[in-house]
Amino acid sequence: MLKLWFLIYNVILIPCLWGFFRVYSLFNSKIREGFSGRKKTFSELEKNSSLFTNGKKNILIHSSSFGEFQQSIPIIQELKKRNVNIIVSFFSPSGFKNSKIPYENTIKLYLPFDSYFKMKKFFKLLKPDLIILIRYDLWLNFLIRAKKLNVKTIIANARFDEKDVFWKFPVFRSFKKILFSLIDELFVIDDEDKNNYQRILNKKSSSVIMMGDSKFERVFEASKNIKKENVLEEEIILNKKVFVIGSSWKDDEEMIFPVIDKIAENDSSLLTVLVPHEPKETKLLLIERNIKEKYKKLNSIRYSNIKNYKNENLIIVDSIGKLMSLYSQAYVSYVGGGFRSGLHNILEPVIFNMPVFFSNLVKNSDEDEVLLSSGCGLLVKNKKQFYKIFKEIIDDKELRDRIGGKCKSVFEKKLGTAKKIVEYLFDS
Repeated sequence: MLKLWFLIYNVILIPCLWGFFRVYSLFNSKIREGFSGRKKTFSELEKNSSLFTNGKKNILIHSSSFGEFQQSIPIIQELKKRNVNIIVSFFSPSGFKNSKIPYENTIKLYLPFDSYFKMKKFFKLLKPDLIILIRYDLWLNFLIRAKKLNVKTIIANARFDEKDVFWKFPVFRSFKKILFSLIDELFVIDDEDKNNYQRILNKKSSSVIMMGDSKFERVFEASKNIKKENVLEEEIILNKKVFVIGSSWKDDEEMIFPVIDKIAENDSSLLTVLVPHEPKETKLLLIERNIKEKYKKLNSIRYSNIKNYKNENLIIVDSIGKLMSLYSQAYVSYVGGGFRSGLHNILEPVIFNMPVFFSNLVKNSDEDEVLLSSGCGLLVKNKKQFYKIFKEIIDDKELRDRIGGKCKSVFEKKLGTAKKIVEYLFDS
């Protein structure tokens, strides 16, 4: 079956995929950026060839995008204690652009397009001793080359998504099982994932191992490094209940704005801070126009103009990199994406012990279930239901504190995953 899929993949799928991305790149700047970045991959490897032959182990850590890279950081930090060379690769431009690699003997690059000959050249230049894939993003020629060269390949933070269509249809499932058959070990998040992978892949327990999720560790460490300087000055938030809306999309805003507009009629203590997903100028102007036309009780000001703050009850953050610091100043929070693209990082506000609202119509993680079961997360279904719960929490500090206090349990027994992974790989 592997030989059949190898032929189909290289004769049909890869040429079609390459052609699709080439055409799509004419209309999408991110795809164009990815093509441009991949042109430099081999020259980057050749430039750093001395790094790969310095006698230390070469560890390749591959992340699809920036979110997966964030999960890899605790693992990278543990690996650096082992005095190894680390190569961080990405599929998407978001990961490559936004990642910072402040370590010696560490480089970052784009993973080449998964053609047979490109992967052959990639492995010849890189000479990896170990490959760690973060959660997903499996490529057939990449995995076949690793297996042929006897390079150990593992997946960290592996999560089984029962809604994934690739598990539902026989042809897709066959291909995906081939991909996973080339993985040496799966480090899964919990026992449920372990059972699911063993069932569908017929894997032995020795190759599907429950390790936990390094995402919790990353958020925990990041919270300790939040700058002490406040994003919002104390005089602005004095006697205010700060409501931070993180990574919002249009669907989130259309559900939230009517609620906070209604509350603003009788409650001047609520200060809402909106952090839109990708705050481009066109999007910011649209939000401001929408507020002016529909919500008479909301007065907005951009964060870039905060020096001229005159008691506006809605601050629109028009820059990036401030969200987690804002969560640290919040009274209650909402995390966007659950109506459209999939939830953004809902663990970030949790670490600051506050109620966290979100929708999960689009499932892309299991953290929502962790928050709901702990009593820290609050599921949003519609405007009426959201208004009722939100108003209760804003009006009842004891209720707010009781829900926020439950957030502490979310991180219990979930730290130390990265250390367990690295110890297993090097010491077992």
